[in-house]
Amino acid sequence: MRFQIGLPSTIENKENTRPYVIREGHADNDDQNDGPICYREDDADRAAKIARKESLSIKLALRPDRQELINRNILQMQSDNEKQESKEAIGARLIRRLSMRPTAEELVERNILKTQTPAEEKKQKEEKKRYLLRKLSFRPTVDELKEKKIIRFNDYIEVTQAHDYDRRADKPWTRLTPKDKAAIRKELNEFKSSEMAVHEGSRHLTRFHRP
Repeated sequence: MRFQIGLPSTIENKENTRPYVIREGHADNDDQNDGPICYREDDADRAAKIARKESLSIKLALRPDRQELINRNILQMQSDNEKQESKEAIGARLIRRLSMRPTAEELVERNILKTQTPAEEKKQKEEKKRYLLRKLSFRPTVDELKEKKIIRFNDYIEVTQAHDYDRRADKPWTRLTPKDKAAIRKELNEFKSSEMAVHEGSRHLTRFHRP
C-alpha cells in the first residue's frame, strides 16, 4: 500500500534558514535505511574527559593510606567488645575527674562562684568604703605616734615638694671664648715668672703656657 502526502517537497524552518527536505517513500524502506547512529566527539569534550581523569588520578594519589586512617580514628579496627571496654575506661576517668571537682561551697569561698547580684555587690563595696574611711578618720597623727613612742624618729621620713632642676655638674670651661683662654694663659705665666717661688737650680724647668 502506498500513501501520498500532499506536502511540498521543501519546507522552510523559520528559526533555521537552512531548508530541509521531506522525501516521500515507503515506510518499510525508511525503517530498513535506519543504521547505527555514530556520535562524534569534538576536541573540547575529549580535553575535558582527560582533565577529569587526571584530577581523579591526582586525588587517588593523595589519598591517605590505611595506617594513617587508623591513626586518625577514621577507620575503626576495634571489635565491639574492645569499643565497649574503651568507653567504660573513659567513663571511669570522667567520673574520677568529676569527683575531684570542687563543690559549690568551695567555689563560693574562693570567690569564683558569685551568689550576690551586681546591686548587692555594689552596696557591699560602699559599706566597706564607709567603714574604712571612718577608721582612717580616727587614725592618730605622726606626732601622736612619736609622743607615744610607737614609732621612732628614724622610722618616719617626711617627703616635701622639691623644685625640678638640672643636677648635673656645671662645666664653665666649656663656655670659654678664645680671648678668655688667652687671658688665663697670660695670668698663669705672670704668676709663674714673678710670684711662684722656684729654686734657682730648677728655674729652667718651669713650663710656661703658649701666649
